[in-house]
Amino acid sequence: MHPNSTPFISLPQLLKANLHRPFCITQQGRVITRATLLSDALTLSKKLPSKKYVINLCQQRYFFIVSYLAAVFKGQITLLPPNKTTGTLNQLLTHYPDSYCLSDDKTIKSPTIIIDWADFEGDDDDYPLINPFQIISILFTSGSTGTPKAQPKTWRELQQAALLALQQFNLQKSTLTLVSTIPMQHMYGLESCLFWVLFSTLTLHNSHPFYPQDIQLLLKTLPEAMLVSTPRHLKTCLSFQGKPYPVQKILSSTAPLSLSLATEIERYFNAPLFEIYGSTETSSFASRRTAITKKWTLYQDIELYQQHSHFFVKGGHIFKPVPLDDYFSINQKGYFEHLGRSDDLIKIAGKRASLTELNQLLTQLPNIEDGVFFKLKNERLGAFVVSNALKKHILVDLKHSIDAVFLPRSLYYIDKLPRNDTGKLIQSELNRLIHERTDA
Repeated sequence: MHPNSTPFISLPQLLKANLHRPFCITQQGRVITRATLLSDALTLSKKLPSKKYVINLCQQRYFFIVSYLAAVFKGQITLLPPNKTTGTLNQLLTHYPDSYCLSDDKTIKSPTIIIDWADFEGDDDDYPLINPFQIISILFTSGSTGTPKAQPKTWRELQQAALLALQQFNLQKSTLTLVSTIPMQHMYGLESCLFWVLFSTLTLHNSHPFYPQDIQLLLKTLPEAMLVSTPRHLKTCLSFQGKPYPVQKILSSTAPLSLSLATEIERYFNAPLFEIYGSTETSSFASRRTAITKKWTLYQDIELYQQHSHFFVKGGHIFKPVPLDDYFSINQKGYFEHLGRSDDLIKIAGKRASLTELNQLLTQLPNIEDGVFFKLKNERLGAFVVSNALKKHILVDLKHSIDAVFLPRSLYYIDKLPRNDTGKLIQSELNRLIHERTDA
């Protein structure tokens, strides 16, 4: 349908059936309905400056969501930075000069508008209509594979993606409470915590737990919870000294899970673990239960196909074909396996391997807290490890799981790998470390 022929939408009408259902639970136990959420957003929208762009830095999930919807009501575009470094924020303010920052952090000294609960006094005036085809936010790729790229999103795309994901996981009528470790500024966090909850009967918990103990203490207070997290975070949960509190379902994304880790997490939490496939460019579009199958199942109406040597995804919320920098094996029923990224597959001495799979094997070894393989100038491999294990023991363990030609010729110990808030490696920082260590 052409954008000009599509009627604008009213959020109160769109959410009419669930307006008085719980949307969010605060750390203090206050229950906030969808009706209150929209009222708070409308109130805040009238206090926002008349700018084209807003950089949403709010850390409390409810503040972020109220601010996001307030910007939509105001007709503004929300910019969601890949990180909160001063350099990144300055770049955004330079590239988008008609913009301002919005935060809930009272310690920020820069020219930023700070919001608090006092800004939400309730407003029942007429709500502005939303053009579903208008860009409402711009996200930026994580930079894990290079320079972050801007990815504009419309209301229609985000709503449709949410409806397909909810259908995929049978969450449309669920009363689970969603507990997330993902930043709201990330595509995964924006999808699950805002749009999935908004268009279902899920409830969001306003917390942002980080440490395993924090996650467990929160789950203790929630009899029916769904944990939304990442492989790195879920792996750290396994280190919790004590009996885990139950969850009904676990979702993971941002990096591939190994079969062994997925199985261990399911056994630990006694709950099914589902992995989500997607990107900032596409939103989520496939899933799998990793402990049971390597094959991914596409969301309804989504098609993954190969054209010459490239792969594309389209359908559902992906209105135009999007090229993917990945290789896949697709069977006749549409299920697929991920074989690696275009820059991920390596060939040494006539043998092929995926750096992603090598990294998984490395981080599964005993006493390896973190690690990553990288290419050396001589076409061999090196590796960084965060570990107290001896080099000879690491190499012996690796020999049991990978071909000798892929063993790291140089092994470098490091205190911490450069990862963003969701655990993805920041490629520019990793390249800098490789240059410093290998040229030393």
